[in-house]
Amino acid sequence: MPEMMTEATKAAPLVLNKKAYGAIAVLVVEDAAHMASLVCGILKSLGVGHIYEARNGDDALDILATLPVDAILIDDLKPPLDGLTVVKTIRKAQAKPPRDLPVIFMTSKLRKSEIIAARDAGVTEVLSRPFSAAQLVARLESVLVKPRPLVETAEFVGPDRRRRTKVPDTRRRLSDAS
Repeated sequence: MPEMMTEATKAAPLVLNKKAYGAIAVLVVEDAAHMASLVCGILKSLGVGHIYEARNGDDALDILATLPVDAILIDDLKPPLDGLTVVKTIRKAQAKPPRDLPVIFMTSKLRKSEIIAARDAGVTEVLSRPFSAAQLVARLESVLVKPRPLVETAEFVGPDRRRRTKVPDTRRRLSDAS
């Protein structure tokens, strides 16, 4: 199976090299053992230096309180501490884990209201199931290479929702020139 993962990840243009991946620590929070194994296999094939696993929200928060992590891949999780509650806890934290920690939310929920709820909880990226190794790599590299600034308001703490991919147009309307 690792050979298939390596071939799949080769299909995606890597922004980070093996040395850069070797310095990264990723926490995988997944309650389904087979899915956790699959995600960890993809990360191992990339050369990720430190891969931590948690099966529930409480274990994830314990790991985050004690170990340095560069990104989280988190599942919906089963109650009492579901995935979005863990994300909200991270975003409200005062010290550890850092509030701006990139969070990739892996979900099979595809309704618009559920995606909006994930966004409003403060996830950085949503990775819809089923996904390919190339899609996981693209999301991981996106959050690590192009981090979005943290926005803090009374109602929301999370990454800036705006994606700036090009320079804003500085031309003005003729009516604004006068």
